Amino acid sequence: MIKRKYILAAAVLAAVMMTAGCAGNNDKKTEKTENADSPQDTASTDDVLDFDVAEYVKLGDYKGLEVTYPSVEEVTQEEVEEYIQETLAENVELKEVDRASKEEDVLNIDYTGTIDGEEFEGGSETDSELQLGAGDFLPEFEENLVGKKAGETVVFTMTFPEDYDEELAGKEAEFTVKVNSVSKQVEPKYNVDFVKSVSDYETLEDYEASVKKELEEGAKSDSEMEAGDHALRLVTEQAEIKGYPQELYDFFYEDNVSGYQAFAEMQGMEYEEFLETFMSEEDIKEMVEEQVNNYLISQAVLKQEGVELTDQEYSKMAEKLAKDNDYESVEEFEEGFGEVNVKTEVVREKAIELLKEAVTLKEIPSDEYYEEEEDLELDEEEE
Repeated sequence: MIKRKYILAAAVLAAVMMTAGCAGNNDKKTEKTENADSPQDTASTDDVLDFDVAEYVKLGDYKGLEVTYPSVEEVTQEEVEEYIQETLAENVELKEVDRASKEEDVLNIDYTGTIDGEEFEGGSETDSELQLGAGDFLPEFEENLVGKKAGETVVFTMTFPEDYDEELAGKEAEFTVKVNSVSKQVEPKYNVDFVKSVSDYETLEDYEASVKKELEEGAKSDSEMEAGDHALRLVTEQAEIKGYPQELYDFFYEDNVSGYQAFAEMQGMEYEEFLETFMSEEDIKEMVEEQVNNYLISQAVLKQEGVELTDQEYSKMAEKLAKDNDYESVEEFEEGFGEVNVKTEVVREKAIELLKEAVTLKEIPSDEYYEEEEDLELDEEEE
């Protein structure tokens, strides 16, 4: 694989969620689901969630606990324009050109890589798209394709960086690349025709007003979500957690690993290579423990408040989550996301709802709030 690995890191978690069935439609995901049992396919809620939370958690006194959350800042015209520019960029069209390639052009290529005359895993691909200057491929690979026209075949050698994966690091490879096409990116003009093509509005004014409203609603939703998440974090910090049910830990661990393995497969990587590139086994265990603790605290809050989710309330909350994740029904959501995952998320949402009623919420300027959060993260990293 000659693509630059670090560019994938920022999108790993979101892609894993999509792979696991939280949203989106991916052929590889479908193939994975049909051909292998994942934890969400085999685990039942009775097996995983059947335990007495009092054996593991002792909550602190959270009544009246001060919980800060970020204020909702006014949406500026600059933010509206940024949104529109992003929308224009998302609707760029490719137009094939009969000239030599240059920066920002998109090439369709077939390539074959060999080391000591032998093809190596991940070194060959057909019908691959490459945008010059985007940094998706190694710089040396891209540089050899600048100034080339459709129909040309390029042969060159390059050396893999020393910080590449163990098997290829520092090795010299020869690549044969056929340029199938060269296309330039054509960004649409911002006018009424464009607005009609991406929305139900007829004028620029109405469209921009809708954009501003959408950004305002998003900011409000983010603020409310952060208030709940912060409340849960603070309650978790002051609680005494004495271990965890092994079945619960095993489920979350296997569910995470299954998602990461599927992501690695999508990227043409071995799982071991994924661990070397993106995160360690310890990182995964740390995330799993956080998931486990989140559920334990959430369940403990429900018990403390004397609340037991009825089937009717579960269905109502699960329906909202299904809709938020682009599923048409709870049944489809549970099938795609996993019944255990849906149940634990519903419990978490209910716990947050109860906590927001029990604590004292304090709104502070968003820049002040996030500055405090960054300082806390730095302190944790130093520890």
